[in-house]
Amino acid sequence: MLIAQSGGPTPVINRSLQGAVEQAVRLKGINHVYASRNGIEGILNEQLVLLEGRLAELEQASLQPGSVLGASHYLLADGDFERIIHRLEQLQVNIFCFIGGNGSSRMVKALHQLALSMGKNIQFVHIPKTIDNDLLGTDHTPGFASASKLVSHMIQWIGMDMASMKAYDKVGIVEVMGGNAGWLAAASALGKKNASAYPQLVYMPKHETDVEHFLAQVEEAYRSYGQVMAVIPDHIKFRNIQSDQTGNKQIRDRLNTGISGHLAAAVRERLGLKTRVTAPGVLYRCMSGMASQCDMTEAYRLGAEAVRFASEGLSGGMVRLRRVSNDPYHCDIEWIELDDIAGKERYLPPEFWDAEQQMPTREFREYMLPLVDGQVPEPVSL
Repeated sequence: MLIAQSGGPTPVINRSLQGAVEQAVRLKGINHVYASRNGIEGILNEQLVLLEGRLAELEQASLQPGSVLGASHYLLADGDFERIIHRLEQLQVNIFCFIGGNGSSRMVKALHQLALSMGKNIQFVHIPKTIDNDLLGTDHTPGFASASKLVSHMIQWIGMDMASMKAYDKVGIVEVMGGNAGWLAAASALGKKNASAYPQLVYMPKHETDVEHFLAQVEEAYRSYGQVMAVIPDHIKFRNIQSDQTGNKQIRDRLNTGISGHLAAAVRERLGLKTRVTAPGVLYRCMSGMASQCDMTEAYRLGAEAVRFASEGLSGGMVRLRRVSNDPYHCDIEWIELDDIAGKERYLPPEFWDAEQQMPTREFREYMLPLVDGQVPEPVSL
């Protein structure tokens, strides 16, 4: 067997690695377990490591942040797919497991189809992971629960800090990760009880807006509450901001934030309000101390089940979580083919978000509660 990690890490990505390797070691038909360093690049550059004798290290790594094997966003060139198949055949690899997001699902699908066309008996399996929670075919993805637990608490912590400085700080902008789907932006407001609570303004990346509308909402909220926190997804689009400024290189290089830096400047200049920007960046991916225990358990199970399915001859699919019940919480792990889901994004359902109050609905809270270990932040004020 050969296994690799790809894309941005999650707090639990190494748990899926541990689950897969420990399952592989238990199976009699697998003699060696290779790991590829830096995603697919390790196969192409012959940077592989044997894992079956390193279970203690893997157990330790499962509790730490980062991708212990190293990851990448390497774009395959012409001929790379064939080179990968050839290298796997040289190593007598029968199972290839790829831990990753949408890009990894597309690659697993392509490699599976190519191996079939070449008559090669290699099983390809996608093990999902992304804090964005935007993969089709699964109830949720490993990494999302831990990132949600962190961001929901972090927003309330920032809110308590803002409240203590209400006579001085006026507007706080928090830039959140989460891609195009909106799941993490919505999860940031899990501790919000009513329209006046932090964060008063929450924007969804799928809903394009403009600076004038944003400023009007900030001004109205400030007049109502005397202080404003706005959650801004890093992928949000503003109609009247040039595309090269929207969450990308020009603003990010200068201010270490994306679109939030531009919006903060607009609030200061147009509304005259003191504005702070918080951009936690990779904290969503590396705060292993705030990892969800539910997330840790499911990431391990998905890794182990991926190897079991592959050992039974399944290929070209993903291991997914299918929710059976919320209370008591239970998810089954199933196999799903990648044919119709690889690379496609799953957006936050409209029934999960109250657009008028800018806060999660009861349905979303019920969906999220078991994922964050039942730990929804409760701010205290005297």
